[in-house]
Amino acid sequence: MNVLLVLRRLSRAVLTLWLLVLFTFVVLRASGDPAAALIGEDVPPEALEVFRARWGLDEPLAQQFLAYFLNLLKGDFGFSFMAQGPAADIILERLPKTLALMGLTTVATLCIGIPAGIYAALHRNSWLDRTTMGITVASFSMPNFVVGIFLILLFGVVWRLLPTSGSETVWHYILPIVTMASGDAAVFARFSRSAMLEVLHQPYMRTALAKGASWHRALRRHAMPNAAIPLVTVTGLYVGRVIAAAVVTENVF
Repeated sequence: MNVLLVLRRLSRAVLTLWLLVLFTFVVLRASGDPAAALIGEDVPPEALEVFRARWGLDEPLAQQFLAYFLNLLKGDFGFSFMAQGPAADIILERLPKTLALMGLTTVATLCIGIPAGIYAALHRNSWLDRTTMGITVASFSMPNFVVGIFLILLFGVVWRLLPTSGSETVWHYILPIVTMASGDAAVFARFSRSAMLEVLHQPYMRTALAKGASWHRALRRHAMPNAAIPLVTVTGLYVGRVIAAAVVTENVF
C-alpha cells in the first residue's frame, strides 16, 4: 500500500511538471512570433524565414513542443539569445547566488516571524500584540518590488548606507533579504500567533501546570512543539513563494 501511494504521488508530480512545461510553452508562443521578438519586426521577411528555419520555428507547434520537451529531459535548456550562450550554463552560473539569497531570506523569515508571532500570542490584546499584528498586515500588503524600491531610495539614495545592486559582499544582500523577508515573516507571525493561542488553552497545558511545571517549561515542552505542527505546512507552501519573490527581487536589485 505504501509503495502504491508513493507511485501515485510520483505520477501526479510528473503529470504536474508536464502540464507546467506545456502551459509555459503555449503561453510563450501565444505571446507572439519568437523570431520577430528576438531579431525585430523591421528586418526583411527573408531574414525572418532563415531564422525560423535555423531554430525550428517553422515546424508545426506540436512538433516544436515535442522537441522542446525531449531536450528538457536530456538536460538541454536551449540557447539564450540575450546572453549569447547555452541557457543551462547561464542558469548554473547564477544559481548559487540565487540559492544563497533564498537561504538567507528563509533564515531571516523564520527567525523574525515565528518569535514575533509567539511574543504577540503571549501578550494577547496588549499594545505590543496590536502593534506587531499591525506591522505584519502592512508588511504583507505591500508587494516586494514596492518595498525594494522604497529601501533603495531610503538606504541607497538618501542615506547612502547600503549598496543597491551587486552581490560581492554581505552588505549587498541586506536590502534584498529585508525586501523578501518582510512579507513572508508577516505570514509566519500570524500563523505562529494563531497556533500558539490555540495550544495555550489545550488540556495538556493545564495538566502540565497543575503537576507543578513552570510556565516557561510548559511552553518549551508542550506549547511550542504542538504549535509548530501547522507551521511545517506553511513552510512547505513558503518554498514556492520564496522562489517567485527571488525572481522579482533580483530584478529590482
